[in-house]
Amino acid sequence: MISLLRNFGFGLMILGGLLVIVWAIEPFREIWPWLLTLPLIIRVGVIIAAVGLAVILASMITERIRERDADRTLREDL
Repeated sequence: MISLLRNFGFGLMILGGLLVIVWAIEPFREIWPWLLTLPLIIRVGVIIAAVGLAVILASMITERIRERDADRTLREDL
């Protein structure tokens, strides 16, 4: 389940990066007004996806915090 969430999170990050590229590169800025004309449901979906990304990143951080002691003991064993 965790790997599925992480793959989904990486996919969302790639989508976000593509949106930044579309806005940042001058010839692609012509696409930006088209994105704003998308139906409300699609824009809401993108916002929900961004919230999902935040949840995934938060779960990854909490998992790393929980496994911190196990990682420390592995380092000490070597």
